[in-house]
Amino acid sequence: MFTALQFSQLAAAAWSGPAASHHAATSHYQAPGGYSATEYWVAYHVGQATFYKSAACPFEAISAGVAAAAAAGVPVCRHHAQRTIARAAAALCGVRSLGRPGFACRARARRVARFSHA
Repeated sequence: MFTALQFSQLAAAAWSGPAASHHAATSHYQAPGGYSATEYWVAYHVGQATFYKSAACPFEAISAGVAAAAAAGVPVCRHHAQRTIARAAAALCGVRSLGRPGFACRARARRVARFSHA
């Protein structure tokens, strides 16, 4: 689903608390009989505390890591993490960004408006 770099970048983007280092990794197991399993884990390090969570879903691992930090009293914004994860999931599904349209889109809209008023 994600490369190691993409997963690490998503874990960093979801964090909104005090300065922290993070570690994100993926482990994939393939048995000779055809069984396979993938596990994603993320760890946030704030001072002496470490908040480590793993899950079969990368989004679940990140949200659980942020939730563990919030439960321990670290001032993190869980809503920011949820928004970041939702945006990444939507992008993987092909949903268009709901943000401001790009330059080319705005230029086409102005051009069409100019020709229709002429």
